[in-house]
Amino acid sequence: MRRAASVSAHGLLAPRGHTVAYAGLILFTVLLYVRPNDLLPIGTFPIVKIMTIGTLAAFFVERLLMGGPLSVMPRPFKYLLALAGFVVLSIPVGLDPSNSFTAFTDVFLKTLLVFLLMINVVTSFRRLRLIMEVTALSGAFVAAISLSDFIQGKNLVEEIRATGAVGGIFGNPNDLALALNVLLPLAIGLALSRPSPFTKLVYGGCAALFALTIAVTYSRSGFLTMVAAGVFLLVKVGRRYPAGWAVGALAAAVLFVSSPSRVFTLFEGSGDNASAAGSAIARWELVKRGIEAAGTNPIRWMFGVGIDNFSIVSIHDQATHNAFLQVFNEVGLPAMICYTLFLFSVFRITGVISKRYRKALGTRQIWLTVVAIQTSLIAYVVGSIFASVAFLWYVYYPAAFTVCLQQLLARAERLPAQREVTPRVWYLRRVQH
Repeated sequence: MRRAASVSAHGLLAPRGHTVAYAGLILFTVLLYVRPNDLLPIGTFPIVKIMTIGTLAAFFVERLLMGGPLSVMPRPFKYLLALAGFVVLSIPVGLDPSNSFTAFTDVFLKTLLVFLLMINVVTSFRRLRLIMEVTALSGAFVAAISLSDFIQGKNLVEEIRATGAVGGIFGNPNDLALALNVLLPLAIGLALSRPSPFTKLVYGGCAALFALTIAVTYSRSGFLTMVAAGVFLLVKVGRRYPAGWAVGALAAAVLFVSSPSRVFTLFEGSGDNASAAGSAIARWELVKRGIEAAGTNPIRWMFGVGIDNFSIVSIHDQATHNAFLQVFNEVGLPAMICYTLFLFSVFRITGVISKRYRKALGTRQIWLTVVAIQTSLIAYVVGSIFASVAFLWYVYYPAAFTVCLQQLLARAERLPAQREVTPRVWYLRRVQH
């Protein structure tokens, strides 16, 4: 059997194209995290929506001029399209079709379109790395101003918990913690994979900023997510770089020393003295209510109550606090299967790439990148068990990064030059596994 060939990060080159659309994607990512409507006196001016439409228009025009299919169709994207199809079908049979339509067009449709945009315009490893850097730095900006507000005693929940300085996916302590937990592994991966000491310091600082901000949210789910993702990352990186265990232990010690009461009081309750046990009981009641809402009605099992409509049948208008149950309750069982398959497919991709490039020479950047993305996905899955975030942005950026990396590797390994490597062909390198 022919040995598998590996490529270095420098080898992941592709034909140029979609320059305008890619620039629009970068700007959209900045606006998505920074949320200028919350920070600047521009009211409800739809700057993000205008940017989305303009970027998509540029992409489709250039795609039509280039010819060929409108989009690549990797398996995760097919599952995502199927999920979107079930969301559309659930709208007219939902409890509040107008609310479902608004939720779909304002949130999930934009998520779907940006996912499509990313997997088509990120055509080189340099572009992939840049969009990951922009995402991490944009999140670090939100974390910095949120931590600054916490120090000044501003924007607090229950008088002690930090919340996002901007709204959206940073709107409350638990959402802020989950968003930063997804970004934390990306920042660590960038710090480890970049050769420059300055860039290592920058992204190491971003990672520290994320961890500190997560700590001051006093989010139980956020703390559990950070621990689970941290252990996973240490196990993965420690196999190749044993020094990672020492760095991880040092980071845990610094976090503990900086706020020792944080660990001991985490599960005793928040500012209103609500116990963790009481919270668990309330969430279990929501699970039972979700099953009761479906009952024996085949329409509710197939299409749910409509996206963003579960509060109508919930207890005290509460959300499900679980992404999988959210999809089942709001869009139906087939949609939950598509959502699960989507997550499984991107996990499988990261697992295959990680295994293949773990011991390959000259592929350190690729391996660290995929491990960082894989850890980010782990953080999302753990955190989403405690939050209704299935249709929000959290998972779709790292999932798109996964698909982009898979396509870049597949394209590079199909290049004919890979079979005959000479000193002039510097961007491809055969190595022995």
